[in-house]
Amino acid sequence: MITGWRSFCLVAFAWAFHCGFLFAQQFSQFRGQDGSGRTIGQQIPLEWSEEKNVAWKIKVPGSGWSQPVLWNDRLYLTSAVSDPARKPKEFAGGVRMPQSMGLGGSSPAPDIQIQWKVFCFQASDGQQLWEQTIFEGNNEYQFHPSNTYATETPVVDESGVYAFFGATGEVAAVAHDGSVRWKANIGAYPTNNGFGTGSSVAIDNGLIFVQHFTEKSSYLICFQTLSGERVWQRQREKMGSSWSSPILWRNAQRTELIVSGGELLESVDPRSGQEFWRVGNVKAPTACSVASDSNRIYFGGSDPLSKGPLFAVRPGAAGDVSPETSNETFEYCDWLEKRAAPGMASPVSSGKYVMVVNNSLFRAYDCETGKKIEEKRLSLNSVAASPILIDQRMLVLDESGKGLLIDCTEGFPVVGEGQLEDIFWSTPAVSGHSIYFRGVDSLYCVRSAGG
Repeated sequence: MITGWRSFCLVAFAWAFHCGFLFAQQFSQFRGQDGSGRTIGQQIPLEWSEEKNVAWKIKVPGSGWSQPVLWNDRLYLTSAVSDPARKPKEFAGGVRMPQSMGLGGSSPAPDIQIQWKVFCFQASDGQQLWEQTIFEGNNEYQFHPSNTYATETPVVDESGVYAFFGATGEVAAVAHDGSVRWKANIGAYPTNNGFGTGSSVAIDNGLIFVQHFTEKSSYLICFQTLSGERVWQRQREKMGSSWSSPILWRNAQRTELIVSGGELLESVDPRSGQEFWRVGNVKAPTACSVASDSNRIYFGGSDPLSKGPLFAVRPGAAGDVSPETSNETFEYCDWLEKRAAPGMASPVSSGKYVMVVNNSLFRAYDCETGKKIEEKRLSLNSVAASPILIDQRMLVLDESGKGLLIDCTEGFPVVGEGQLEDIFWSTPAVSGHSIYFRGVDSLYCVRSAGG
């Protein structure tokens, strides 16, 4: 009897370990599970550089700001490959270009042939396993010099990888062996000031969600992953560009798909596309995405000309809960903090604190009350990549390749630091002992010694 019980325990332990290992290997969409920005790491390195804790570094064909996604030992990446190569500029270089900030944004797109591709690499050593061209041709619209033609992060599940290229309107499903399962085109449209597109795909239980909010489109489309069938489609009343990505909010009452842009944030049922609730007359995220935990979502929008509030909203809202006065509190809004909204980098919640990074400025707020707990300057420059909370340590990466790990339990001290030599706007991905950084030229795997 005891021997049988021991055997059962050993099998159960082995299975639990196996499941835990598999879970740690998945980083299936932008900002990880549900798009929340929270993930699990196993002894990730606290220091890294070109000479230290870099397990491998490879050149990536073409360019793109899309984040790597992982499934078991497969790493997937999208890229726009052209000859001559088109590489994005850093903040300062992009601002110096005449197309930036609306100056010359309507100039014609470069007359070059582009191949929009999905790449598959072996996560353990960086070996390229295959590449698949999804679309080939000219781009119709100009993009900002700091943006790319492959900024949307794909999603991945046990059946394959699903990519969206907003520059072409192409949505595609590619099996894990590299074969194309299905494709659909939802149109390519101009964006505000010629900035280009950037909304990533979301995935949930056999469905993918594609947000395409531009100057001439306002689609939110749900596709079935296996067949490519359009399950439902919603269209906003007003068009307008947004680079925010949809997220899945799993709260105590239900799972909600949250989409945002302009002065409107909407919650819809992922299964049917029916609206749960909406809030308008607020400065909603357009450049960054929404943060979530099981108790609230946290959102707000800022741009070079104005900074909105940071809102905290609890579950249970129904219908239109818009405030009568712009950017003021509303039903189911637990609190708001004036002029505290994020810019390009999305906020992240630990469940106890919600953290916002605006370039070098770090702020932490109490999730329950909105009280500001911490504010300090970080030794960072411009930050476009969204922070990732790895267990209780937040990874922040600036465009010059400097990264900081901040302990988010108490006091928010910097407990880790690294530097890589490239330009980084892509949000890092985390799996097990490894962090994956995508720069303009190279893809890095930073891994603990012995990991």
